[in-house]
Amino acid sequence: MKKDKRRRSRSCKTPKASEQKTMDDNYYGISSLNYLVESFSLNSSQREVVRKGKGRTPDPRYRRKNGSSSLVLAAIARQSGGKVDDIDLTALTSHFENYVKTVNLILSRIFKTDRRAEILGEALSNYRGRAYTLLRNERDLCYQHNDEYKGLVYERLHRNALEHAGRTLMADWSRRQLFNTAIAFLHGSKDDVLRLLRSKHIPSDLIRRVRDQCAAVRNTGSGYHYALGVLRQLRLAIDSHILDTLGVKINWRGRQRKKVASLLAKGSLDFQNVQRLVKRKIKSWAKDGYPFAIPQLRSYSLDFSASTENSTSQGYWFSLDPERENEVLLHLKLPPGIDGREQIDSPYKSKTLTFRFLDWLPRAATEDTVKANRAKKISHLNRVEQLRFRAAKFLDMHEQLMNTIQFQHVTHQLSRLKHKKNSDPKVIGRLADEARRLKGSRRSAPPRLLLRGHKVILQIPFLSPNGTVSSKVFRDKVYTTEAGADRGLRVPVALSVEKDTKFVDLLISVEPLIAKRMLLRKNASVLQSKVDKRKNNWELKRPEQAYPQFLSRKIRHFNATWEKIRRLDREIARIIAAKTVWFCEEHGVKKLFFEDLRGFQGHAGSKDLSWSLNANLWGKIIDTVRYMRESLGHSRYSVWTVNPRYTSQTCHQCGERGFRVNDESSKIKKQGGEFFYCIKCDAHHHADINAARNIIHVQSKSSVVPGQTT
Repeated sequence: MKKDKRRRSRSCKTPKASEQKTMDDNYYGISSLNYLVESFSLNSSQREVVRKGKGRTPDPRYRRKNGSSSLVLAAIARQSGGKVDDIDLTALTSHFENYVKTVNLILSRIFKTDRRAEILGEALSNYRGRAYTLLRNERDLCYQHNDEYKGLVYERLHRNALEHAGRTLMADWSRRQLFNTAIAFLHGSKDDVLRLLRSKHIPSDLIRRVRDQCAAVRNTGSGYHYALGVLRQLRLAIDSHILDTLGVKINWRGRQRKKVASLLAKGSLDFQNVQRLVKRKIKSWAKDGYPFAIPQLRSYSLDFSASTENSTSQGYWFSLDPERENEVLLHLKLPPGIDGREQIDSPYKSKTLTFRFLDWLPRAATEDTVKANRAKKISHLNRVEQLRFRAAKFLDMHEQLMNTIQFQHVTHQLSRLKHKKNSDPKVIGRLADEARRLKGSRRSAPPRLLLRGHKVILQIPFLSPNGTVSSKVFRDKVYTTEAGADRGLRVPVALSVEKDTKFVDLLISVEPLIAKRMLLRKNASVLQSKVDKRKNNWELKRPEQAYPQFLSRKIRHFNATWEKIRRLDREIARIIAAKTVWFCEEHGVKKLFFEDLRGFQGHAGSKDLSWSLNANLWGKIIDTVRYMRESLGHSRYSVWTVNPRYTSQTCHQCGERGFRVNDESSKIKKQGGEFFYCIKCDAHHHADINAARNIIHVQSKSSVVPGQTT
């Protein structure tokens, strides 16, 4: 989660914490104040929250409406663990729709002309405050002079929408600057255009030159990868233009690249014609500009983080249920046009939508403490450390949430007393001191609501322990070693830690989940072909008519299968990341290096290993590792990605090139073999472990892609 924004470019001198910026506008302070997000399922305020071990599981009769009266169904709904009811979900959906409409309305006015978007984007890039404080100075964007905004949202939610639109504008402005720089660069260099279109992989020196010429990304840590993405998109547009002009129909991207490269090869009959097409296309972009689309907000999410104070005007309010233990009521202020209910403990009175969620953090801490005591009895010390830290982290988050709730109530009470005549000054002073104490203590940040189908998720960002919790659990543990992580062919991750010129290795495997994932992907592939065929047939015979019931069932089945695959991806990433992080804790790892495979494509014949060649899954693993290490108090600079070039083909002992073989006794080259053989050393190593050991030392060598924080 992001703490703040900065609008000033990095200078040559050492920057201040309030001046750090990346292209996507994420704030990274030097003090590494990071947020850890926990999710809570929202229920209707009238229903009981499901509690583990309490026997309050959802009643199966709730969905069977045959022969059941509405009163019986209402009683079952209150006693079950059902989620939000239809009325609450309808009102909340309207809440989301109004917020999305407001953000998109602001964006449409900002991008009404390219000139205005350019001026506002440049102003934001040089602005040190929050985006909404600058944008609200525009008459058609401010709340007071526009009845359209007043009819959609209240003023504070409009401020959030302005901030959201400002962040989108900054990201889009930086992207446009990079596109214009890349087009100008290609327009002035015919040889570089040919290199870009002939090469299978985009030349790294070309990427660096485009990055260095663009002031918007020149000094950012992710500038190299943003420049790479822009050049890929430009190359795709040029390839499509060439093939469409020549009337060549190829759907697969790999074959498109091979065809264009062959057309531009030396000695090709179409070389001159294709070269003229490319030259005219780039010249038209340089003259008329690249055809950018106006950005829009499509995800249904509601963000309350435009301002940091926890007050009633922010649009949300927490209160503890006095009758139910560890259950919290969330009151949302509704925008105009949506009717709500009056709640006794809500400051919003009649314009309120109320939900209930279970604060599961104390229960989770208790369970982990019990497990830690069991592990201690069998002398499983590493497991004891893991469970004790997790319990302490959950308790710390619970304390932050309680501080936030108390701070809201104290500041609200203080505000009412200040505006009331004949108030006792001693009471006001006592409340002011309490508010200052709570504000100074660590507390949770403003929440975010997500609407996923018929499920509403509350995400609360908590300040990272930053070593406070981990120092109590791990005492004065010293971190001095370095580790490398390689994406293996037969296991997701191969880890190696260098300790006193010796290596400690670990192969992480989640074979049952991988097998289940592969089976689901095969089923999804079969379903997709059936669904696409039947949809095409139906649309040809009955255009603009709703799909029949049997086809709708197939579509729902297909979507549900892919949802299972995504859940498995998250579970695989979580399990692998947990094993990686705690292996690093056991061996005192200060820095962990992953190979940078975000642009990696699997070679032909690797279909049996396709799960391990999924770049998205690898990215999830790295992000989860970073998230977990930050929760342990490590710096965000403790996880790096480095260039993996030749790490799988080089011997970690002598540095000479070798090759893969089938087993430890073989000396015959085998593509995709499990072991690595070095001719000079006449030694066999596990191929993935050998690569992981090489990855540790990439930082000290000249690298095309320097190590960089993920």
